[in-house]
Amino acid sequence: MGTISTGTGILEPLTVGKNAISTARVGAISMQENLSGSWALDLKGSESRHFELQVLHKGDLIAGLGQMSSALGSQAVSVAGYVSGNSPIVFITGIDRAQTFRVKLSHSGSSLSGEYDFISRDAGPESGTATGQMTLLAPTSSAKVLGKGINPSATSGAYVGSATKSIL
Repeated sequence: MGTISTGTGILEPLTVGKNAISTARVGAISMQENLSGSWALDLKGSESRHFELQVLHKGDLIAGLGQMSSALGSQAVSVAGYVSGNSPIVFITGIDRAQTFRVKLSHSGSSLSGEYDFISRDAGPESGTATGQMTLLAPTSSAKVLGKGINPSATSGAYVGSATKSIL
């Protein structure tokens, strides 16, 4: 075992040795929350609408189906979107009508909140607020090891160079 000095005084001395207590593991961990499940959304603008959605979330993509209820009745809708960081952005489209809602959400636990924009062939553009709840199918934090490896220098000791070897 020995100490390496940088000679500049900027860095603390580094102590190296031939034995290690444990091996080092190299790999990545994915901590993105799985948002698959049932979503209930309420959109409030010039008109109020309620959505009951069944959502599938894989990777950064979101897809699903559901029902929209409003003062005008109920209709089937499809859902497509993506997750950007921790924010789901979904497009909800009426299956029987030419209309689309873009909903930008944030979530905390099972609560959803955000804003929406709406375009339709039959009505003018609209925007407003979105609130809702999720009932998730998967655990909220599913960590997955994406790669494994062992750092050989952690098990066989560190070698810094021939100039340092003489002080060991």
